[in-house]
Amino acid sequence: MNKIKRATILILVATILCVLPGCGSNKTKGNNSGTDIKIVYTNDVHSYIDNVILDADGNVVGNGLRFSKIAAMVQDMRADGQNVLLVDAGDEIQGDIYGAIDEGETIINIMRETGYQLATPGNHDFDYGVLQFLKLAETSGFPYVTCNFHPIKSEESKLSDSYVFEIGGKRVAFIGVSTPETFTSSTPTYFQDETGEFIYTIDGLTDAKDLYTSVQNAIDNVKDNADYIIAIGHLGVGLDATKKGWDSRSVISNTVGLDAFIDGHSHSTIESEKVKDKKGNKVILTQTGSYLDAIGIMTISGDGAISTELVNEYSGEDDKVAALEKAWMDSIDAQMKEKIAVLENRLTITNPDNDSERWIRARELNLGDLTADSVYWFFNERLTLDCDIVIQNGGGIRSAIEKGDLTYFSAKQVEPFGNMICLIGATGQQIVDALEMGATVIGEWDEEWNTPAENGAFMQVAGLSYVIDSSIPSGVELDKNGMFVKVNGDYRVKDVKVYNKENGQYEPIDLNREYQLGGINYILRNNGNGMKMFEADELTIDYVGQDYIILAEYLRSFEGDGDYPVVNTKNSPLSSYKGYLLDYENPLGAQRITILE
Repeated sequence: MNKIKRATILILVATILCVLPGCGSNKTKGNNSGTDIKIVYTNDVHSYIDNVILDADGNVVGNGLRFSKIAAMVQDMRADGQNVLLVDAGDEIQGDIYGAIDEGETIINIMRETGYQLATPGNHDFDYGVLQFLKLAETSGFPYVTCNFHPIKSEESKLSDSYVFEIGGKRVAFIGVSTPETFTSSTPTYFQDETGEFIYTIDGLTDAKDLYTSVQNAIDNVKDNADYIIAIGHLGVGLDATKKGWDSRSVISNTVGLDAFIDGHSHSTIESEKVKDKKGNKVILTQTGSYLDAIGIMTISGDGAISTELVNEYSGEDDKVAALEKAWMDSIDAQMKEKIAVLENRLTITNPDNDSERWIRARELNLGDLTADSVYWFFNERLTLDCDIVIQNGGGIRSAIEKGDLTYFSAKQVEPFGNMICLIGATGQQIVDALEMGATVIGEWDEEWNTPAENGAFMQVAGLSYVIDSSIPSGVELDKNGMFVKVNGDYRVKDVKVYNKENGQYEPIDLNREYQLGGINYILRNNGNGMKMFEADELTIDYVGQDYIILAEYLRSFEGDGDYPVVNTKNSPLSSYKGYLLDYENPLGAQRITILE
């Protein structure tokens, strides 16, 4: 019996035998004297357990929403005689270093202690591999449900489609739904065997009707044993999902029998939206946003009416869960300072001859090359996806790295915002427009700061080279919100070339071709720095990890003579790329960007 088969059987057994509250026995313990049923829900926590409250001056004045506050809220509600369930709509264990460092194990432990009673897997819950997810689900103490994610071989066990709770004198069924995007937004090889054959499938991947059929079948299977049927899905309402019919609204519209849909994936804030199902019945759709921005509370009243609200703060805090959170964060903070590599020469963000002049937003520098290379390496080597180009806005690179010992904290200082990395399909024209947007003031002088004029959108690049002719006035046209519209007249950006991995040559960009473009989703998905040209582009993969974690992993991937990797050009894993522009010893980088003054 292979490992995946054993793991899937174990989780099925664990789900059947689980004896924690709300699990296995289908009974929820506690004071259930009230007639209303409260369902507390979260989605897309992404391992953000360190939320804090800041005052106007940026000082920490308290803890924001955390698992410890959720635990206290649920306990207080039950102590008040309310019937309460606690559920999650996916993507709990990946996103921050607090999840990444032990591949989600501690986050699941904290969720168990918080009192979660049910969850559905998000696409990024598989980012540490299917076996790791199944291991975590087995030990979670609560069932994971999904009706459309299956092993291909019929003899393999699978997660349950649904789960029914008896609470407040009623039976509440939850049907799990997974985004078909799971196979592409996580790592495809995780769902394959050693020969490259897929051993899992997800209904809806090739035809959205298959997704609707799976959901409808799950509804039909529980409708005679449930007073209320609630979908708990990780689908979202994003543009890509909507185009393909994978979004939660489309699922509601193409099925009948749901009373509500607790959603995730798109990080949308939907307190309560009424969507008509296939027969015109109104179904409540809700989603809390992301990163514990809010906690959702669904109320099923005694007369059957369903309402939802989002709560953005709570004063209580469970001491035991808070202690677990603090212990883990303190442990990670200590690990952040552990040595991971050695740097042979300074990586700069300033003029090499005048440290008071910040150049990272106006010139190519070796740290700009390195940060872009880390994403290029991650997609091409770690995830084995074909990434053609990476762009990295200079405004997101905040600190130099001094030569000597490197830590995770070194990477965090460079990229402190924790932006998520993604990969999209973008045309050559859109990429050139983004470069042009970043070059609007290049070649000018800032009299106030006595430095070269800078632009936070100036693009450091990987897999690409380009020239800026600063003698040409910028023709970038913006709308009233500062978003890119078009370029009037000649482009300042010239001679844009894309690295060809096959022949080791930099070749002229094809304006009509679609390239796989990597970078932070702030730029590529959220119009950051006015980069609106990408907003309708097809997503390949998103939320693969935070930028600084990927940067640290790149540093760890260098070769070394002793116990630690040594960061220099010849030790880079990209040094094997024939003809690739690479020079970390030169403060001015590898001449990927040329500025004609």
